[in-house]
Amino acid sequence: MNSNLGSVANDEYVQSMLNKYHLSTRGACNYAYRDVWGPREKSMGDPWSPANPAGTVILRLAENSLMHKEVGEFLRAQMNVSPVEHLTYSTGPRGSRRLRRAAAAFLTERFHSQKPITYHNILVTPGLASAIDGVTFAICNEGDGILIPQPLYNGFKVDILNRSNVRVVGVKYEGIEGFTGLDDLFLPDVNKPPETLREFASFCGKNDLHFISDEIYAFSVFPNPKIPKPTPFTSILALNLHGVIDPARMHILYGASKDFCANGLHMGFVCTNNEGIMGAMSSIGIFSWSPHVLQDAWAAMMEDKQWVEKFMTQKRDLMVDRYKMITAFFSKHGIPYYEM
Repeated sequence: MNSNLGSVANDEYVQSMLNKYHLSTRGACNYAYRDVWGPREKSMGDPWSPANPAGTVILRLAENSLMHKEVGEFLRAQMNVSPVEHLTYSTGPRGSRRLRRAAAAFLTERFHSQKPITYHNILVTPGLASAIDGVTFAICNEGDGILIPQPLYNGFKVDILNRSNVRVVGVKYEGIEGFTGLDDLFLPDVNKPPETLREFASFCGKNDLHFISDEIYAFSVFPNPKIPKPTPFTSILALNLHGVIDPARMHILYGASKDFCANGLHMGFVCTNNEGIMGAMSSIGIFSWSPHVLQDAWAAMMEDKQWVEKFMTQKRDLMVDRYKMITAFFSKHGIPYYEM
């Protein structure tokens, strides 16, 4: 589907939806071609579980349920409603001060940031998709493109296209000739060596592009004996990029869904030095403002360093066990797969 709404004005199906439901062009376009969640509701409403063996096993969603019990127990023990902080508007749509401080400390310590992160650098969003949408809305005009190295997660096409009408430009590493109106490079969280990250940053710096690093799988890596020398996770925060790229063009995205096994919390944030992006995002943040009581629940997780260390270790061990189980099944049935 073309990202330019003007090009769909004459689309017969869009026009029929526009007339049938009395929608705007953008509303009809989104209904006709971009509503992936409506059709999925039926299958998602009847998920498989030990108590529901006839339910649907949904393979297309990146959910890690291995530590749901531990997350649930932690949240039940930590949930505490403060009338002043949780039943008022509190500090507004940029996020609770507690979560922003916890996130800043978490990034500074666990991502080995070259420079200390402060809560002023953090803007909370209701999930990572919202963070991607917000940054796209802030830096791109309709019809612009965002470079994403291939292979890429198909959900980016939803997060980047649906509101801002911006193109996803999947690129091979050897070149991007033939594309214009490019605003930034979006780097999905696939482990890359520091020298590769530096090359990406240099490319963006030389071409006046924003560099967005999705680091949501930072602590969801695990050892695999079939890959003797795996590339460890490195955050772009850990690199000395002075003179390589303007710090105002470098942004990190993170969320609770993968590393903390908590997709349903819908918690994410943007870490940036760009106050313009912070302001542009908070101006529309009032429309998608996650409750501060939930924000502080995630903050409690990040603040408890002992719990986090134990949690991440146990999760990694379980991921190793499950990876062995599923790859053994693939091998037994002659199903090819990619080692990771």
